[in-house]
Amino acid sequence: MPSPNKLSSPSPAAVRDARIAAGLTQTEAAQTVQASLRGWQQWEAGDRSMAPGLFELFMLKTRQWPLEGGRRAG
Repeated sequence: MPSPNKLSSPSPAAVRDARIAAGLTQTEAAQTVQASLRGWQQWEAGDRSMAPGLFELFMLKTRQWPLEGGRRAG
């Protein structure tokens, strides 16, 4: 049984929407979390799942995730 505190991987739409909300290109978004452009493209296309912690890092670095608030799933 999964832990209730464990985050799930964001959906491809959530990854894309977060990037667009941050006003970043795919290249810029990938650089924000030290990932490759191809990796970012695969996350947005749904070919690979983005790790929940990496999505959380992106959201924090782009100031889209409240530091004191709860957690959001994609």
